[in-house]
Amino acid sequence: MVNNIYNVQQKLNIMKNVLNFIKSIFNIVKNWIVANGIEGVLGLIAGLFLWTFGYKVYAGFAFGVFATRNWDIVKSWVKSLLK
Repeated sequence: MVNNIYNVQQKLNIMKNVLNFIKSIFNIVKNWIVANGIEGVLGLIAGLFLWTFGYKVYAGFAFGVFATRNWDIVKSWVKSLLK
């Protein structure tokens, strides 16, 4: 009986750790989307869509918008580290 209770508590602890990991990943993705803005997210989606259908030049423009938004985020992060 004691081993059964121990196993249940061990499984609950594992599930709590998994849930905390999933929550942290969700928060990272959510914060990235908020920081990237609608232009960056739509640039990524449009670029993937256009590239899938063979419009590589237009996809390049869309990925350029996406990269520019991410570069702005990285640049501001580095500046905050240097201050």
